[in-house]
Amino acid sequence: MAKTGVDGRRQGESRPELKDLVDGTGVEPRSASLADARGVLAEDGVVRVPGVGTDPEALVVAAATALGGRLRELFGIRPQGGTDSPALGLHNDGAYLEADVHGRTVRLRDPDEDYLLMHCSVPAPSGGDSVLVDGYALVDRLATDHPDLHGFLTRCDVDFFGSRTSLPRGVPATPLLRRMVEHTRGGRRAVRASDYALPVPREPQFDEHLARIEEYADLLATAFEVAPRFRLDAGDLLILDNYRFLHGRDAFTGSRALHVLSVRTTEAFGL
Repeated sequence: MAKTGVDGRRQGESRPELKDLVDGTGVEPRSASLADARGVLAEDGVVRVPGVGTDPEALVVAAATALGGRLRELFGIRPQGGTDSPALGLHNDGAYLEADVHGRTVRLRDPDEDYLLMHCSVPAPSGGDSVLVDGYALVDRLATDHPDLHGFLTRCDVDFFGSRTSLPRGVPATPLLRRMVEHTRGGRRAVRASDYALPVPREPQFDEHLARIEEYADLLATAFEVAPRFRLDAGDLLILDNYRFLHGRDAFTGSRALHVLSVRTTEAFGL
């Protein structure tokens, strides 16, 4: 059963009875040159581009090359990694982060970032293998084999960051209500995961919705456990559809350096 820590973060529990349900939803990305990345990304929703060098500015070039004129917003390159880190479970990127710049509210991150680029500068000496799960395949499986959970994910709003006990500076306190699975104005499906989701404030069926949220967390923990692993080496770059794929990584020892760029395209805007 999923457990929630003192910081409000929920951690699902892998359950043996769910393994058949999630089997086959894990993905190992195909590799391609940067010149061919756009075609593979269009077909698979994810592509691995090896050998782009150790400079994280390659992320910007890759975004322009793979997405072209569909690009609308690029958010700042941010360093990731660290030393001796525990596992990071399945999630998708996106953050609600705002600031006042000369009297104008500026969004520094967006919860609907629809493509993600990850560049590995220094792989961990031990561990840190990546995990990808195809959210579309997972949700389609639920529609057939677990319609009750599928119905909740596609029809019920949640408070996406509701369980956070201390909001970071710049994060609005207003509840962000959305569904774990929904479509953009342009018809593109988005599959989401949040370690901090709660039922909507004053939801009449609060307990029932919380049980579904925890059930979803267990499902994702199970999918994370059974998915295949792949390793990003120095100079490797991964481009993925952030609306389709949930990603995570294993624990690692030693130091690991990674940089991440998230973007929004015309499809996120529904154009």
